[in-house]
Amino acid sequence: MKLSATLAALTATVALAAPASDVKLDKRATTWVYLCNDRDFTGYCVHIPSAPSECVPLAADLNDLVSAAGPDPGSFCYFFVNPNCDTSADFFHVGYPGVADLSRTPVNGPDGSTRNFEDKLSSYFCVPE
Repeated sequence: MKLSATLAALTATVALAAPASDVKLDKRATTWVYLCNDRDFTGYCVHIPSAPSECVPLAADLNDLVSAAGPDPGSFCYFFVNPNCDTSADFFHVGYPGVADLSRTPVNGPDGSTRNFEDKLSSYFCVPE
């Protein structure tokens, strides 16, 4: 009898502790960017994760050395010439698949307008699309 009462109490406790099926847990988002020191995503390349909207300074192995840059699918990134994601100098934004040749980075304006951002980037941040 004691065993039955104990099992009944334990079952009720476990049932109360179980999460409701309609509770949604948010997964912490991570954005990723792929950077290479040669055009067409070749040469020395790194795949860097970061929290959304986190300004990422480029380390010495990439600062002012990036020739191709692109976020993973589902992310949108802003790339800056200045450190600390400072907008007082040139910057651009791009979604997947990115820009394989930063010497011809598409910019707003007439179709076909480009700017040279090759070997000029110092920081970036990405956000989920």
